[in-house]
Amino acid sequence: MKQHFSGVLNGLVGLILALQVMYPAHDVSAMTASAQDVHEIADICMYSQRLLKDYALIGMKVMYHDPAADLIKNTNVIDQYITNLKNRHLKKILDNGIHELENLWRKVKPKLLASPTQKHMTQLHKEVETFSRRCEKLAEDLAKDSKIESEHNMVLIAELGMESQRLAALYMMKAWDVADNNYYEEVQKIVGEYKNIYRDLMKENNTFVSPEIKTKLKATQKYFQVF
Repeated sequence: MKQHFSGVLNGLVGLILALQVMYPAHDVSAMTASAQDVHEIADICMYSQRLLKDYALIGMKVMYHDPAADLIKNTNVIDQYITNLKNRHLKKILDNGIHELENLWRKVKPKLLASPTQKHMTQLHKEVETFSRRCEKLAEDLAKDSKIESEHNMVLIAELGMESQRLAALYMMKAWDVADNNYYEEVQKIVGEYKNIYRDLMKENNTFVSPEIKTKLKATQKYFQVF
């Protein structure tokens, strides 16, 4: 499972980097979201579910890829990206969304950094889900505000990464015997969301999702199916 999940994640990270090369961040007015803003909020969304997975790994005393070090590093990344977004002073409606996300993060972060327990895992899962869903919405809003058509696809690829992390977190919760009774329904929902995003990207005009990236998506899809 670790090998297949690693293949999914590495493939998606490569796709994100490819899109960033094709559509690099550029200077825009202070009131309009930039590509960099979109990339950073998309990373926040993806990292939020990875942190939940690492929390479970630490609780299970699984030291694969040093989840404790990853958890600290990625919480710092989220801190920095939220600070970056706040300092850019975007439109009021976007600034409000960023502050709302920051408030959710302030509640979740100390719980993620506390010593993991089965008792707190279920509630933490719910809070991380709330944070991730709000982050997804904000990422779409920033992509729309940027007026860069390709940024919507950037968000979609980040969402593929988040769905993979979300599925891995659920799997670890199940292995730790703290998954909700509706575990299988949640898995099916995540798989369905992944398939819908994949379909949308594959249907996209080659101008915005190149044939090369679509080939990489197909390769990542194979890893995901096995995982």
